[in-house]
Amino acid sequence: MTNSFMEEEIMFNTALLEELGDNQSLLIIMNFFLSSTPKDLKELQEFVAQKNFHEIYKKAHKLKGAVAMLKAQKMVEVLLLLESAAEIDQNMTMVESLVAIFIKMYQVLEKQMLEAIAVLKADLELNANKN
Repeated sequence: MTNSFMEEEIMFNTALLEELGDNQSLLIIMNFFLSSTPKDLKELQEFVAQKNFHEIYKKAHKLKGAVAMLKAQKMVEVLLLLESAAEIDQNMTMVESLVAIFIKMYQVLEKQMLEAIAVLKADLELNANKN
């Protein structure tokens, strides 16, 4: 899976979040995800370096919940595999590969989310100017 292939594919769907019916809340949630996930990824990489399977599993589980909310199904699948590789198989080679794949996917997701945030902000500003 190359970066260019992933960049062509939409990595997330905000339909679940859009049920809030409030673009301002949607922006807050998306910005929170983008601001907190890099720290989680850094910690995940540290746990991999330490070969700490239990903490790798816990961090993968936490990230899975966050990306599931964004309906980023392929990322959820990678995290399910990572959970299994860390908790059941304790296969560090597999863990390292899955973490690398997930980080690449996150980079694409981040770019796409920043573009979506820009559209949402413009929409909010347009609606504010109408009032």
